[in-house]
Amino acid sequence: MRNNELLLTIYKMKDRQGCLVFQSAGKLQRIFNLIEVLPFVGWLKHLSHAIDTGAKQNDAHAIRCADGLERILTCKFIQDVVALELKVKQQVKFSWQGTAKEFRAAVDRMIAKLPRFF
Repeated sequence: MRNNELLLTIYKMKDRQGCLVFQSAGKLQRIFNLIEVLPFVGWLKHLSHAIDTGAKQNDAHAIRCADGLERILTCKFIQDVVALELKVKQQVKFSWQGTAKEFRAAVDRMIAKLPRFF
């Protein structure tokens, strides 16, 4: 893994739930019991395409989990830099900045490794 490379991974859990993992530059954040896996993956892929075309600048997505705790993933795209922030209870738990190409690669790697149970 390169110094600032973004790794996104979803692991299979029981009852068609997932564990979402964000990792970059030694920072690691796990979200257990993700219940709406495919809509989240679809949002990331759509966001990746939108950023490639320059269409989306700011967007946010509520990540739904079985525990009911609100998690918000925000994405900003300004001057060829993608910035992601994961907030839990209004506190930033994970952040990453990189290029659109790096973001697209992370999303595509995650989709390629996505378990087939979804």
